[in-house]
Amino acid sequence: MLVTREIDYAMRAIRALREGEQLSAAAVAEREQMQKPVALKILKRLAAAGIVESWRGPGGGYRLLQPPEQLTLYDLFDAFGKPPLLNRCQKAGYRCENHPDGDCGTCRELDRIQAVLNAELRRTTLRDIF
Repeated sequence: MLVTREIDYAMRAIRALREGEQLSAAAVAEREQMQKPVALKILKRLAAAGIVESWRGPGGGYRLLQPPEQLTLYDLFDAFGKPPLLNRCQKAGYRCENHPDGDCGTCRELDRIQAVLNAELRRTTLRDIF
């Protein structure tokens, strides 16, 4: 599992929007010290995931659809299509090459740890980390 730069930038963009105001991508970029093209890319992904809404034009900008206390770290991984997996054996449909019968102690233990990790990521809101 890796918190990618995209997910880090997404957290920062949400932090810029956390007070509920509508901001342009340029304003988000300036507040969070990122380049405007990066902010635009991240905000578009957040809009596609239903985390922010956007308006075009001179009065346009971005606004959070949910307050940060309702958004979790898991939501961000989900929005960017990068499930927080410890190992490839947590992928759906994975067939262990060491134990094709499905009785691999390593996979079992990693599954247990993965469940704990997922629960923590779902419990931790973005408000908790701002």
